Amino acid sequence: MTATKSLETLGCLGQVTLEGDLVRLKGWSASWGGGLVLDFRINIGGLDVPEFRVEKGLISQDVQQLFPSLDHADQARFLIYIPLSWIQQTGLFNSLVRLTPIFASGEGDVLFGFLEPSLPVPEKSDRVGVGGSFKFVAADFLGHFVNKANLQPAEAVLDAGCGVGRIAYGLAYYLNSQASYHGFDIVPHWIDWCQQVISATRPNFHFECADLYSDRYNPTGKTPAENFVFPYPNNQFNFVLLTSVFTHLYAAASRNYLQQIARVLKPGGRCLCTFFLLNDETESLIKSGRSSRNFAYAVGESFIDDPDNPEDAIAHSEALVMDWIKDSGLSVQRQDYGMWCRRSRSASYQDMLVLCKN
Repeated sequence: MTATKSLETLGCLGQVTLEGDLVRLKGWSASWGGGLVLDFRINIGGLDVPEFRVEKGLISQDVQQLFPSLDHADQARFLIYIPLSWIQQTGLFNSLVRLTPIFASGEGDVLFGFLEPSLPVPEKSDRVGVGGSFKFVAADFLGHFVNKANLQPAEAVLDAGCGVGRIAYGLAYYLNSQASYHGFDIVPHWIDWCQQVISATRPNFHFECADLYSDRYNPTGKTPAENFVFPYPNNQFNFVLLTSVFTHLYAAASRNYLQQIARVLKPGGRCLCTFFLLNDETESLIKSGRSSRNFAYAVGESFIDDPDNPEDAIAHSEALVMDWIKDSGLSVQRQDYGMWCRRSRSASYQDMLVLCKN
């Protein structure tokens, strides 16, 4: 893996749209201690964009409210205009956009987006079922995989809890034909959609249904998550991802999943996963009334936020999770705390870990 960059940044590429004879990129980017954005490097479909116009340092009070500790957060927004004629000449529609902000002290994290993507999205009811904006979250997490865990385009990837393909959507524009993607989930019609839509155009993307019990998602499932064996051989994957999966699993299931991740990862393989981690800081923020979730109800070693819908959000002691990770043969390579408890500095809503197989 590459060394962690000294410049830590945050941002998003919120819109990629056609406006007359231009392609417009709209988003924001800021750093901790790196000053204002000076310039950008743009790559679309594997080609560097030679000519574009930038409006930067635009007012962004919303960014400042969410991330008050970012440097110049109130001037983080930008607009970029690319001649549509160049896009047409190079035939780069239906492509991945990579935008790299450049600060005085170095390059920031790459921001991703999609230029006129032809891959369909699911029905709104299914998009709502996995939460959040479908394409935005797909691009946002692709950024986390690349910037935080050094995901490479030709690697073997497992998406544990793939839902209706939200994360697979972004990976479909990033992974190349030498890569392999496998995803499983417990909702049959979500898997059906992924097979019929994504696999139809990406034959190296494979989806399967796991008949696991979940009071919320699959109440007729036969296998408890704490007993589930991932249906893949040992040492198969370079990269395993679990986005908003551990946040719906109780302690026994979480321990089992960590063991399974360690089993299917190749030596030196990585895993990016999200949690709700409880520690002294979160306890203080919860007591102050700032946190969006309280996790006030203990269920064994787990803590739930809503007793009427317990699987909606499940948290665990950070110290306990670290013990589980160590016991499974994994180690923590990177840790980014989330904004769920209203921290002043955070990278995403949930707490994020990058693990490595020892």
